[in-house]
Amino acid sequence: MNSIKVKQEFNAPIDQVFDLLSKHATYNIAFSPVQVVRVKDSADPERPDGLGSIRRMGFGPIKPVQEQITLVDVNKRIEYKIINNPLIKHHIGILEFTELAQNKTRVDYTIELQARAPFVSKLILAQLKLAITLGFKKLAKSV
Repeated sequence: MNSIKVKQEFNAPIDQVFDLLSKHATYNIAFSPVQVVRVKDSADPERPDGLGSIRRMGFGPIKPVQEQITLVDVNKRIEYKIINNPLIKHHIGILEFTELAQNKTRVDYTIELQARAPFVSKLILAQLKLAITLGFKKLAKSV
């Protein structure tokens, strides 16, 4: 399985970093100009971007990528998967949160991906790694 891992430290408490990265709208800032919108709320009214929620990603009215949140362990872990994408056989994203100190948090972001077409996975993952690294650096400066 092809995968990437990005690590980023934030100078903020773990609950603040988790809250930031558990909201779909945050990814509009991190991955601009890519746009992210929630299209299905989770069953938890206090955490509409939580377990079971679905977000779409893309540009303008065209947002072909759908991701569903499959696990939320507050201040510890978020997992999601791509759904309804005929080009992707397997895609899982995992964000793990580690408290390094009272106001310092590390996020380990792992993505596993297998595209249906050979050799495409490595290309997609290379682009994702660059975008996530840059986006997370931008977010880390904002907190």
